[in-house]
Amino acid sequence: MLFCIYSYAGVKAYVDENPVISSEMVEYEIEAVGESVRFPTIKKIGSLKVSAGEKERLEWFEGNKSVVKWVRTYTFSPQKSMTIPAYKVIVDGKEEWTKPIFLQVKANSSDRKDDFRIELKISKREVYEGEPVDVAIRFLERRDVSVMSVDFVPIKYENFWVKRVGKPKRYGEGNYLVHEVRYLFFPQKSGELKIGPAQVKVARAEKVRDAFGFIVRRPKWSTMTSEVKTLEVKPLPEGVELVGDYRMSLKVSPKKVQAGQPVTLTIRVEGDGNIEDFELRPLRIDGVTVYADEPKVEQHYSSGIYSGSWEKRFVLIAESSYTIPPFKVRFLDPDSGKVKEISSDSVKIEVVGALKNGGMDDFPSRIQEDGSMRLKHLFGYVVAFFAGVVAVYLFRFLKRRISYKRGSRSVPDEHMMLQRLMPYISESKDAAQMAENLYANLFEGKAVKIDKKRFEKLMADLKD
Repeated sequence: MLFCIYSYAGVKAYVDENPVISSEMVEYEIEAVGESVRFPTIKKIGSLKVSAGEKERLEWFEGNKSVVKWVRTYTFSPQKSMTIPAYKVIVDGKEEWTKPIFLQVKANSSDRKDDFRIELKISKREVYEGEPVDVAIRFLERRDVSVMSVDFVPIKYENFWVKRVGKPKRYGEGNYLVHEVRYLFFPQKSGELKIGPAQVKVARAEKVRDAFGFIVRRPKWSTMTSEVKTLEVKPLPEGVELVGDYRMSLKVSPKKVQAGQPVTLTIRVEGDGNIEDFELRPLRIDGVTVYADEPKVEQHYSSGIYSGSWEKRFVLIAESSYTIPPFKVRFLDPDSGKVKEISSDSVKIEVVGALKNGGMDDFPSRIQEDGSMRLKHLFGYVVAFFAGVVAVYLFRFLKRRISYKRGSRSVPDEHMMLQRLMPYISESKDAAQMAENLYANLFEGKAVKIDKKRFEKLMADLKD
C-alpha cells in the first residue's frame, strides 16, 4: 500500500509503508512530472543515513500530448517515529515542494513477547479408554505484525488414535488474528497419557535489499511451541468395547419361508461415540447356514459431538424352523460412569416344506449340468449378497451334488467335510480354500490331497 502526500499538480512524495517496524527498511519516493526535473540531494534525514537510487524517467501519451514523469527513491531505517521534512524539487526551472510526512515507527516485533501465542486446549482431563477428547490448537498473531506464512507442525502423541475434524479456521479475536485446527483423540490404553507439544512455524516479513539494489520482502522463520497436556485414562470394565450412548434396531424379512429360501437380517447400532472398530460376535444358529456381509460404518462430527452408525447384513438359509437369538451390546455411559446394555428381541423364523431330492426338482437343469460353476467363483457373490440368490443356488446345488458318488471313489467323508465347512467360508480364508479343494475332488475329477487332521483342527478353531 502506498501512503502519498501530494504537493501541487506536478510533485508528490510517499513512503511504501506507514506505520513501519523499527529498523526495517523504508522507501521514500519523490515523483515529478515535467520535461526537466532536479531532485534534492538527501544524505541524511535527521541523524539517519539515507541511500539514494538513480533517477528514473517514464513517458506515456495522454491523447496527443506526451507526458514525462521522473522518479527517485531514497531508503533508510528508522528507529522511532519521525517526520520526513519537505524537500525542494526543481521542475522545468520552477521550485516546487513536497509536504512533510509523519512516519509512525513501532517496536521491533522480535522484541515483543505478545506478538505470537500458541494454545493447546483439551475438552477433558479424565476420560475412559476409547472416549473421544476434543483437542484444539490455536495460534494467535497480532494484527499489526507482518506475517507471510503460518504452518502447523503435526502434533506429537503416543497411544492415541487421532482424527482431524473440520477445516482450519481463521477469525479475529481482539487485537489478534487466530488460526485454529481441531482433532479428536481416542486413547487406546489406560493410564497417564501425554498430548503434545503442538508446534507452529511462522514466517515474519523482513525487508532486505537484493543483489540488484531493490528492497524485497523475505520470510524470517521462527517456531512457537505449546505446553504438554496430561490426560488421565481410566480402563473400561470387562466385556465393554464402546463408550458413549447407543441404540439398536433389527430388521428381518421374511419371517416365513419355504425350506432352502433365504432370510435377510439387518442389524444396526448407532449413537454418539466412536463405533469404527466395533464388531459383533459371529452369528451361529444350529441347522442354519449363515452368510455375513462386511459391516457398513459411517461417522461424522458436528457441534463437538462425534457420532456414527454400524450396520451389518446376514443371509440365513435353513431346512427347518429356527429362532434368531437376541443381539446384545454393552457400552459405558461416560456421563454416569455406568455400564448399559442394549438388546434386540429374539425372532422366530417359520420354515415350511421340505427339499425334495436335495432341492433340485425346482432348480434349472442347466445349473445341474454346468460343471464349470466353480465354488471359488461363487464365494465372492455369497459374501456380497447379490440379493441372496447365489447363496440359495449354492446351497441347493451342493445339496444335490453331495448325494452323489462318483465312479469307484468313496467320498462320503469329503461330502460331510464340505457340509461342515459351508457355514464358515465367508469368514475364513482357510475354510474357503479347503472347501474349494473338496469341491474339485467331488465334482471336477481332481485328486487334491485333503489332510483330515488339518481339517479337524480348522473346525475346532472356527468353533472357538
